Amino acid sequence: MLERLRYVTQRQSRIGKVRWYWQRRGHPLTRLPDDRAERFAMVERLNASADGQQAAEFEPGSIAKVISEYRESDEFRDLAPGTARYYNRYLRDIEALGPRLPFSSFTRRAVVDLIETYSKSHQRSKCAAVLKNLFKIARYRGLVTTDETVGLRLRTSRPRERVSSSGEIDCWLDTARIEDQHMTTAYLTLLFSAQRPIDVLRMTWPQYSGSAIRLRQQKTRALLDIPLHPVLAEHLAGLQRSSTSLTIVAYRGRPVKYGQFNERFRRIARRAGIEDAQARDLRRTAMLRMAEAGATVPQIASVSGHSIQATQRILETYLPRNRALAELAITRLAEYKSLTRGQKSLTFWPQPIEIT
Repeated sequence: MLERLRYVTQRQSRIGKVRWYWQRRGHPLTRLPDDRAERFAMVERLNASADGQQAAEFEPGSIAKVISEYRESDEFRDLAPGTARYYNRYLRDIEALGPRLPFSSFTRRAVVDLIETYSKSHQRSKCAAVLKNLFKIARYRGLVTTDETVGLRLRTSRPRERVSSSGEIDCWLDTARIEDQHMTTAYLTLLFSAQRPIDVLRMTWPQYSGSAIRLRQQKTRALLDIPLHPVLAEHLAGLQRSSTSLTIVAYRGRPVKYGQFNERFRRIARRAGIEDAQARDLRRTAMLRMAEAGATVPQIASVSGHSIQATQRILETYLPRNRALAELAITRLAEYKSLTRGQKSLTFWPQPIEIT
């Protein structure tokens, strides 16, 4: 059977089980059914589609039609450009299973098999999320009655919990002095704005007013006005603006790409002896430092751009219950209810009740 089918390969799983795949140049790798007859039929459909012999983009009820409707939906159009590009990868993989196949052919087994073709946990989660959106449209159109993505057992990576300490921050900045100034600019902006690295690298001078930076987040599309911390304000005021780039973080007169920035960030961290440091940690660090300084959840959310609920979850997950926070709580309590003038007792404590 292997010799008769074009573009078919076989691989062994971790437990030694043989799995079949359709592998054709210019097309995504596709898992094939274990059953020989089903495998043969799917390969024929995939090859016919790739050869241009079949056009199924608009066939009602087909996988290609559901994908087309999802791409035209407001939900997909509202995605950030980066997220849309990421989702399109999985949409192409799903469509390659057989554009003309009815969407109702997506059984539970087919869903699980597709997801398991991805080796990394975040890829499996993204594929499941895309499939769930497609099932939502298919159920609305009456093509299926159940969502086969419900209850999937997906192994997710543990949320990153790293927060930069004051010593690590000072050490990183000291080490970065031998680098171009744009790295220090990016670091301080991340630390004092609680934004994602991609949004910091896209900030432009027209967004800077001298006392605040106005930006629209790429991922959430939230519009924010972020007041400048005195340290960041002083740093930005002393920068020489590039004549060839409007971005605040510029290297040799050009905007800095995300990948290049991350590589330089890690290089500085290694030189500073800081292990496992990433630029995205500074967003979490900024939020926790605001909380430790006594900022409320709504105040922190107005800077980071998270919802109130998301901000609460982040603080609940990452905020350390330490001596500094405990002392801050008692200080706030003492400021709110101070000792009564001229008296030695705290008037706001309930007085003991005499029992006669």
